[in-house]
Amino acid sequence: MAFRKQYENLVLKRELTTIFRPGNRVFPNWRGYKQGEVVTLRVIEKVGDDTKQIPPTFNNIKLKIKISDIQVQNIEKLTENDFVGSSEDVQDVLSLKKHLGHIYSKPISYYNEQLVTKIKITYLE
Repeated sequence: MAFRKQYENLVLKRELTTIFRPGNRVFPNWRGYKQGEVVTLRVIEKVGDDTKQIPPTFNNIKLKIKISDIQVQNIEKLTENDFVGSSEDVQDVLSLKKHLGHIYSKPISYYNEQLVTKIKITYLE
């Protein structure tokens, strides 16, 4: 699971525990995860571009994390409680829409039924 460099400090302090991704990211969907799955958290040093098939480059941080919960829902149905453990710049539906639009270069309306996947993680190391 990749995180942008701006969140490195939150990751190192194990404070970032709620992550949002656009669309349905439950396995077997594209870039999907399973509840209980253990994955490696990486920090992106240089952003890639999926449309040009340019992969990101990562720094040397590698942490094992567990997907403790994963839920898919319409972005408009998220509540204040859903944002607990998220980064300071993503604390409500409006800021999440802006964030996802910036990161993925597509508005949330691009995704079927404006779905987002909320992923809760637990740090294992």
